[in-house]
Amino acid sequence: MEEERYYDEYEIDLREYIMLLWNAKWFIIGLFIIAVVSAGLISQFYLTPTYETEAIIQLSNIDNLYSNPEAVTQIIKSGNLVSPVMSRYNEDFSDAQLNRYIENNISVSQIGEKQIRIKVKNNDPELTLNITDDIIDRFVTRAEENFQNYISRQEKNIENLNEELENINSQISNIKGEINNLQNNDIKAAEKGILINEQVNLLNSLYNQKNNYQDRIQKLENEIFNLYSLEILNEPYLPDNPVSPNTKLNIAIAGVLALMVGVFIVFFREFLKEEEKENNK
Repeated sequence: MEEERYYDEYEIDLREYIMLLWNAKWFIIGLFIIAVVSAGLISQFYLTPTYETEAIIQLSNIDNLYSNPEAVTQIIKSGNLVSPVMSRYNEDFSDAQLNRYIENNISVSQIGEKQIRIKVKNNDPELTLNITDDIIDRFVTRAEENFQNYISRQEKNIENLNEELENINSQISNIKGEINNLQNNDIKAAEKGILINEQVNLLNSLYNQKNNYQDRIQKLENEIFNLYSLEILNEPYLPDNPVSPNTKLNIAIAGVLALMVGVFIVFFREFLKEEEKENNK
């Protein structure tokens, strides 16, 4: 019996709550409409739209800063690289303003072992694309110069090794001539053997050096052959639609909040009425 009375009371309370909300339906609906319309108008006419574009870059495979994604992130987001770009479009920032702009509008993320994604935001779609293009151009120019300098250094190393190799070949040729002369010389056999043995040992040492130089040259040539420069896999594009404000999302959030606030106000108002009745008894 007590259990049945409990469910009856629960059913009565639930019915009262539903009737309370039903009686206040126009208040809740009105609050919902006001919130939704306000969110739509504010998002559409008062909030500044933000556009975003992105590019994907394949870094080179040389072992230096311009092929290290973490270092590249710092380079691209450095004031030294971004400041001239912004000045070109009459965007004069103080150092603090520039740092805030970079932090809020430029992002660089690693998406592969040697791939990075660059995202840039701005309030104007064409300016967003132009800033992105210029940032990438400046970075590519630096990276390509660094890449060519590395190639030039390795080619210079090969050139120096080839010169050393020619010198060794010349020494080998001279020693072979010395050995041939000693073999045809009329000096004592014991002395001749000692002298020839010295020349043979020197010759073997030179052959070892020659093999070492040849291996180093081959290694450098293979390295140069397998190197590849930076490549832009996805070019930045002109954004059509702003990424913010998200009008639909703002309207949905405003509508849900309005319903919650409306229900809360109805129940709170009823609670105050009940308290007032209790105090008047």
